[in-house]
Amino acid sequence: MKLNKDLATEWWMDDLAGQLDAERKLQLETYLSENPDLASELRETQTIWTQMETMETPEPGESMDVRFQAMLSGYQSAANKQSFDWTFLTQWFRSNWQVGFAALVIGLVIGTLVIPRPNQEVNQLASEVQEMKKMLMLTLIEKPQAQERIKAVNMVSDMPRSDEKVIDALVFTLNQDPSNNVRLAALEALMVYGNNSNVREALVSSIATQESPLLQVALADAMILLQEKSAAAQFSKVLSSPKVDDSIKSKLESTIQTLKEI
Repeated sequence: MKLNKDLATEWWMDDLAGQLDAERKLQLETYLSENPDLASELRETQTIWTQMETMETPEPGESMDVRFQAMLSGYQSAANKQSFDWTFLTQWFRSNWQVGFAALVIGLVIGTLVIPRPNQEVNQLASEVQEMKKMLMLTLIEKPQAQERIKAVNMVSDMPRSDEKVIDALVFTLNQDPSNNVRLAALEALMVYGNNSNVREALVSSIATQESPLLQVALADAMILLQEKSAAAQFSKVLSSPKVDDSIKSKLESTIQTLKEI
């Protein structure tokens, strides 16, 4: 049997489940060695699944459950010629709500069941998956464990479109999170939206809220990278504060000078 990307992915999943015979496994390994992009994609997927297995299972809120039901209704309508037990999927979602992994499963269901489908429908379903990822991110970012909040922030890399709710959550995290590590992750995620004027304004305003030298230096580097001249005034205020750490004064001074010369 001649392998293609879809069949190789199917065999790869069978292999993970221990259901692939030795002959097909050898054929799969040969195909993946000849297609390194697919091999890399599958390795990344396996890593994500492994990480999701260790995550604590949060309970979905009532509003999230309602929205999920609405999404399933839309998918069922789009796939009305396919035979599939959507009630089972709904029950699975309620009893196995694992942030991140749920999105992967939903994406797999969408990709395999709604076939054939026109481009407009594909775009609509892709948009729905993005919406689900956003919901998952906003749920995780409220978790009490710093590690979970960092995972939430890192999900932004899969959300190329600028979203107001996501940005607001990231700005709040940058300014209010008790963990400096989480704040740093939020800053890095916000840089993805560096061309957004509202994000740039929020980053400049955040300078005054940071007391950690680590965050102040990170913001200084961010402002230089974004060439945000208006940040010079904020750093001047920080520099004149009696609370500023002596170890970063020279860094702030050079940052102010650099921004003024832009």
